Amino acid sequence: MQYKKPILVLFTGSVETACGGASSASGPFYCPGDQKVYMDLAFFDELQTKFGASGGDFATAYVIAHEVGHHIQTLLGTSAKMRQAQQGKSEADANKLSVALELQADFYAGVWAKYNQENLDIGDIDEALSAAQAVGDDAIQKRMQGHVVPESFTHGTSEQRKYWFMKGYTTGDIRQGDTFSEVD
Repeated sequence: MQYKKPILVLFTGSVETACGGASSASGPFYCPGDQKVYMDLAFFDELQTKFGASGGDFATAYVIAHEVGHHIQTLLGTSAKMRQAQQGKSEADANKLSVALELQADFYAGVWAKYNQENLDIGDIDEALSAAQAVGDDAIQKRMQGHVVPESFTHGTSEQRKYWFMKGYTTGDIRQGDTFSEVD
C-alpha cells in the first residue's frame, strides 16, 4: 500500500472543510473527505489552561500524531468499517466503537513516538501522557459538568488513552493495536 501524507491545516476561529464547517470549539480533528488534519492554534493553549495538561512541544506532537492516526485508519479502511459497524446500534454501543477508534489513534501516536525516539527529549513522553490524561472523556466531563457519564464516552478514559499510547510506544508493533477486540 502506498502511504499518502495528510495535509496539516492550521486555523484560528473557524474553517471550512470537506466535512463541513468547524470552529475552535471542535478541537483538533481529521477530515477523511479531504484527508487533512485541522488544528485550531488556540487549542494548544487550552490544553493547558482549560484541560490542565502540563503542555510542552511533545503534547502538541502527540495531538498531531493522534490525528494522523485517524488518517491511517482512513487509508486502511478501519474508519469506514467502524462507521458501518455502528449502524443499527444503540448510542451507547456506537460510542464504544468510537472509543475503540480513538484509542487506536492514540496507539498509532505511540508507535510513531517509538520510531522517532532519537528526536525525543527527556520528559517528552510525560508531556504526551499529561495531554492524554487531560483529554480523557472522564477528565473532560468531570471538569465541565462535575460528573462522569461513561455511556456517553466517545474517546475513552484518561487511563485508557494513556495505556494505548504507551502500548504503541513500548511495542512499536502496529499489529498490537486492535482496540476493537477489547470493546465490550
